[in-house]
Amino acid sequence: MSQITRTFANQKLLPRLPLPALKDTISKYLRSTRPYFKIQSAYTDYARIASDFESGLGKDLHKRLEAHVQAYNADPTAPEVPHNTSWLEAWWIKLAYLSWREPLLVNSNWYMLVGEHPHPPPTAVHVQGQVGLTPFQIQRAAGYISNLVDFKDRVENEIMKPESTRAGPLCMDQYRNIFGISRIPVAECDVLVGSFPSPYKHFMVMVRDQIYVAWAYDPQSGKRLTVSEIQRQDIASHVDKTHHMEPPIGIFTGHHRDVWSKWHAHLVSLGGENKDTFKWIDTALFSVSLDDVAISPSLDDHARATFHGVSGTNRWFDKCMSVVVTRDARIGVNGEHSPCDALVPALAIDQAAKSEPAVDPSGAVIMSTPNAVHKLKWTVDENIRNALVEAKEFVYKLTSNSDVAVLHFTEYGAGLIKKTGKVSPDAYIQMCIQLTYYRLHGQCVGVYETASTRKYLHGRTETCRSHSIESHDFVELFHKKDISAMSKYDAFQTACQAHVKTITEAGDAHGVDRHLLGLKLMVKPTDPPSAFFTHPVYAQSSQWTLSTSGLFFSDRMLATGFGAVVSCNGYGMNYTIGDSIIKMGIESKVACKETSSAAFRDTFSNVLRDVAAMCQEAALKAKL
Repeated sequence: MSQITRTFANQKLLPRLPLPALKDTISKYLRSTRPYFKIQSAYTDYARIASDFESGLGKDLHKRLEAHVQAYNADPTAPEVPHNTSWLEAWWIKLAYLSWREPLLVNSNWYMLVGEHPHPPPTAVHVQGQVGLTPFQIQRAAGYISNLVDFKDRVENEIMKPESTRAGPLCMDQYRNIFGISRIPVAECDVLVGSFPSPYKHFMVMVRDQIYVAWAYDPQSGKRLTVSEIQRQDIASHVDKTHHMEPPIGIFTGHHRDVWSKWHAHLVSLGGENKDTFKWIDTALFSVSLDDVAISPSLDDHARATFHGVSGTNRWFDKCMSVVVTRDARIGVNGEHSPCDALVPALAIDQAAKSEPAVDPSGAVIMSTPNAVHKLKWTVDENIRNALVEAKEFVYKLTSNSDVAVLHFTEYGAGLIKKTGKVSPDAYIQMCIQLTYYRLHGQCVGVYETASTRKYLHGRTETCRSHSIESHDFVELFHKKDISAMSKYDAFQTACQAHVKTITEAGDAHGVDRHLLGLKLMVKPTDPPSAFFTHPVYAQSSQWTLSTSGLFFSDRMLATGFGAVVSCNGYGMNYTIGDSIIKMGIESKVACKETSSAAFRDTFSNVLRDVAAMCQEAALKAKL
């Protein structure tokens, strides 16, 4: 029998996150800005500014950044050196996530939809409007919870196989940050709390905005509970016996972070049960929301329920993972982004679905402590009660402004793309996204695509600037009627090849945006102002009107998505590409009259048909 490679065994083999050469970054950055200049002379002027920056202030900033990087790559035996991370990680978590003050709801959290249970009972039907928890809802929730804890145990016991690609092993560190992690609101900059492995044995359950503590392990022995024992904790009976309703504090987690931090601190100051209640919540392995009002069977409504809840109610958006189980036993997961990128918990979510119906873990026991399930209580005052009224109004407006749509395009997928298009499926989809926006809005815009840098120790992401000279030219050429299919196809090939080069470089940590961020952070108050950073194109080229990301394909995942970054004329979208299907979750803002997620979905479908037709026509002509 071959020896199993332990989950974190490859960490010591991973290279450090590199710092690109300044010359290379400036060159790539300049090239990415070219589509934003309508006249060559304006671009030439900015290129001169960039050249001056490279040889002047930029050179000094890069030297300072090199010193910062070297400190992180120093002798790992030196205790004062944070050698177990990367030069970027602390900055990135703080600036991209924890110090960002907009609500997590819609703006930062992501969602994933899980497919139907493999063996649903005949009575498990979608009846919109009915109220109350259902037996199969509780049954499926218990099994899925047990499967998630199976995944947790495999990671903590280091028996999960470490991930790798053809290029080598991937950093597994983010798997430490899925379970028992919470984001705590603090004025100006939040904090993450949790430890690995988590010593805690409970999860939290929300029903009608009431919060309960339930157990995945026996609280006395620490052994895993059977699936039926998780189910027998019977939150439903506790809910039915409840006469006193605790205030819906969870709604605060969907509010502006500084507002939530104010009331969080106030709740702590009130004493009573609040400190203990927060500890139970913050240390919970994850949150489970049991929704008791049935929704329609549409994917759009399932996505809204998972992404928003009913106007943000019955959710705790600060947990790394919140499992949402609808009345008809559909499952979705809402995730907080700062502890780990969505790609990481996605594997746990998918594996938990793959293992349905759940079976008891080895050595599982029944609960040794009677009545271990308990409801969490809050001590509040008039200030909190008034703030909750305002929070409900705020969150209602926020969720009402979120326009969510889900696409399942079943006419073709990666199989036809590779056979007929002869390009990377991801590049193909990226070109179709840009074509769709152009067709709807008559212009090309900045496009962000997530590139993973997990080939490096503690690597997270880099920006792939998908809007390029080549994609811009292709999009404009595609809509010209007097251009042949072969000419369009040639431009398409060129654009896709450029995209593959860009995203490959980004995945190698030789992109543009993380290096530029590091340079800006090296600026001192005494440094002269730089026209390189203050030029309008610097901000324009990093305005991600189209915020996109791809995820691995799984038949068990119905959809994934997140919110638009740019509220005016922007879209957020996550997609997966199967052999014969393309899935996409799309979000835009209702208040923007120019955008519509449903219109984008429909237009994108038509673009997929048109691009396939172009590829097929070009292939036929190439044979003549």
